Order: sequence, then structure tokens, then C-alpha cells
Amino acid sequence: MRASWEALHAGLDRSLRTLQADQAFQQAKQQYPALAGFDEPKKLVAHLTSKLGDLDEKDRILGTLVTLVQRREHHELAIALLWLGLWPGLDAIYRRRLRHFSGELDELVADLASAFAELVERLDLDAVHRVAATLVRSTERDVMDHRKRAWADDAHELNGEPNEPLRDLEGDIFSASWFDKASLQRWAASGNVVPGLSFDEDLAVLRAWLQPIVREDAELLLAVLVLDETQREAGERLGLSHDAARKRFQRALGRLREHLAKSMSHSGREVRVCPPRNR
Repeated sequence: MRASWEALHAGLDRSLRTLQADQAFQQAKQQYPALAGFDEPKKLVAHLTSKLGDLDEKDRILGTLVTLVQRREHHELAIALLWLGLWPGLDAIYRRRLRHFSGELDELVADLASAFAELVERLDLDAVHRVAATLVRSTERDVMDHRKRAWADDAHELNGEPNEPLRDLEGDIFSASWFDKASLQRWAASGNVVPGLSFDEDLAVLRAWLQPIVREDAELLLAVLVLDETQREAGERLGLSHDAARKRFQRALGRLREHLAKSMSHSGREVRVCPPRNR
């Protein structure tokens, strides 16, 4: 169900259609040249969400909107424009992270809204290369960091003891007698590698562990198994055809399964490896 997420979008969209929003936009245009080329807020949103257009220009617009928010100038207008201008990326986060919030979709919406708002407030425009990428990626990172802390707290309440870090990657990450996409995702999102690591840092640890096993295909495995991209999407991002990505993914997953089977057999564990779904 996407009702609350879609309601958020609808509310933001309505907020730009008011007389007050139009007046605020006209005033902001007079102060900030980056906004001057647009007649109304909706045309600015259409420009930002279009796949066409100069990325540097869009970044200047987004930087201007962040400045407006931080200076409390036309704050409501600016934050709505940021939300809607970055909606494709934020919506992708929502869809990608649904599986981590099963039955708690309102909590996912709340976490996304909170993380995004806090990032906009504290963003240092002098320290970022791309405003859009920084806001979207950092929002996803912060949402998952918050989720991992919640999981750790739940585990502590259930077990009555701290959630200890996993020290032996091959021995403990895959301590169950099976390996599939879900197990790798749970490990990558669990926050159990080293306390305090962010989701991106956890991915870096997993990437470093995978590279000696699958070499150059570590990024492809991470994209499909952890980031929930399809093989086609991951291939396009990595410059591979769909067929090449599919074949390389299958080979890499085979090497990983073989490696895990050997590791677990040496430790005396029964190994049952679930076949991957072909996407």
C-alpha cells in the first residue's frame, strides 16, 4: 500500500497551487536568479524531474532552494519544491526499502520525511558536488541507519543482551544453513558488522569481502542482492548489456555459493543453497 506516500505527494502538489505559493515564488524569483526562468512553481518542478536539461543548472536551482530553507525565506515553498523536484529519487528509495518496513509503511514515510528534512537543514553546499545525489543517497543512508538501530534495540529487548558485532564474516554472517538473497540483504542492513557503521560503510565491508571471491563482479552482486536492482538495471548502470549482466551475475553467484559451501563444510555445518531467482 502506498496510500500515505501518495498522500504526501498529493499534499505537496496542492501546496504549490495556492495563491500564497505563487506570490512567494514570484518574490523568490526577484531575489534569486536561478529561479527566474520559470513562470510558476509547477514548471520548475517539471524541469527538475525531467531527464533532459543541464545538470549543473538543476544543481544551482536545488542549491538555491536549500539556501531558502536554511535562511527561512519562503520556507514552505522551498521545501515543497525540493521534495517534488527530487521525488523520482525519493520514490525510488521508498520502493526499494518497502521490504524492510513490512506492515509499517507509515513508519517508512515518517522516517523518509524526517531524514530528508534534517539533511536539507544541515547540508553544507560548499562541501557537496551534486546536491540531488547527496540529498537522495544520504536520505536513504539515514533511513537505514535509523532502521538498523531499531532492529538492534528489538534484538536487545528480545535477547536481554547487547547485539554483539559479528567478527567472523564467513563463519557468522551465514551462520544459518542456507544462503539466499534475503540472508545477504539482512546482513547488509543489519548493522551487525561493526557498531556505528553506516549502511554505506557496511556495504564497503561486504564489497571488500566479496572481491577476492568474485573479483570484478562484486559490484554486480551487491547491486542485485543487496540494493535490489534487477540484473538489467545493474547491467545498465555498470555498462553491461542485459545478457552479459545476467551471465556474469550467475557465474559470480555460483562462485560465491561454492565458496560458502566449502567454508561451511570445513566448519561442519550443513549447507543448503537456495537457487537465485532469474530477473
